[in-house]
Amino acid sequence: MIFYVFLDGIGFGEKNSDKNPFQRFSTHIFRPLSGNPSTESRIRYLETDATMGIPGLPQSATGQTALWTGFKAPLILGRHLSGFPSFTLKKIIAKHSMIKILNANGVKSDLINCYTQAFFKKFGPTSKHLSASTLIQMASDRPLKSIEDLREGNGIYMDITHEFLRKMNFDSIPETDPVMFLRDPYEVGKSIPSKFSHYGLCIYEYFLTDKIGHDQNWELAEKSIRDLESFILGFLDAMNPLEDTLILTSDHGNMEDLSIGTHTKNPVPTMLSGKYANELEKSIKNLADIPPSIYTMLNLKEAYEVWQSSDFHSHRIETI
Repeated sequence: MIFYVFLDGIGFGEKNSDKNPFQRFSTHIFRPLSGNPSTESRIRYLETDATMGIPGLPQSATGQTALWTGFKAPLILGRHLSGFPSFTLKKIIAKHSMIKILNANGVKSDLINCYTQAFFKKFGPTSKHLSASTLIQMASDRPLKSIEDLREGNGIYMDITHEFLRKMNFDSIPETDPVMFLRDPYEVGKSIPSKFSHYGLCIYEYFLTDKIGHDQNWELAEKSIRDLESFILGFLDAMNPLEDTLILTSDHGNMEDLSIGTHTKNPVPTMLSGKYANELEKSIKNLADIPPSIYTMLNLKEAYEVWQSSDFHSHRIETI
């Protein structure tokens, strides 16, 4: 099983505790994001280019499209695009969602984030406010996971611990419902290899890191780093390195510099561990390298050839 973790808005930052919360709070997994040596021998850390050859600050819509499809979205648009995917990016995702491609090639894949009923009521399939990660699941014709999936242990909530779910409670769920109980992030991570062992690839998105960066919120940065390090450590402790693979990356820098409230041009981390780490380390240089590298290492020749021959590799098909 490949566990593909997306942490929105984290990059390699300075060894400066006045700017970089990873320098101040990281004790383990994220130490290299502040220039400190790694203390985790199971992880390989790659500095990955988020700009993909286009000037300006990397942004979410283009960066995430690259991560989920393997196309250099900023190069196609001629610019970095923030927020939600444009018409052209939606076309790329609809045709080349890696969840769609993998399932079509016999590799069971899913986005394992769970959504509230309030989300389904507010955002329909034609909404302009759907993230790239949501769209890659929708493109695959696999249903988005619900709170019922969360209750049954078939997915993960976006904040791991359920604290946000309890605080906002969009669906007015009784506090006595087990789905509202707080989770230990280490135990959540530890449960993943067995719980999702029937998948070839699972994608999990954690977007709070980008929000923390924009808000320059040191208190939540500390909590987020603690939760995420425990979560990833739990997965590492439970995974079988001969069978399972961890890929963790981001779409652009942000939270590594809380002296500003914008994205950064810093390279983003790609963290690799497990079965395919050696192969992936050799092929990943920028965000768009990840999907085709996965196709190659899984020997999905047809999927790779479809990706390679696509017209979307042509530059500047949208200029507005």
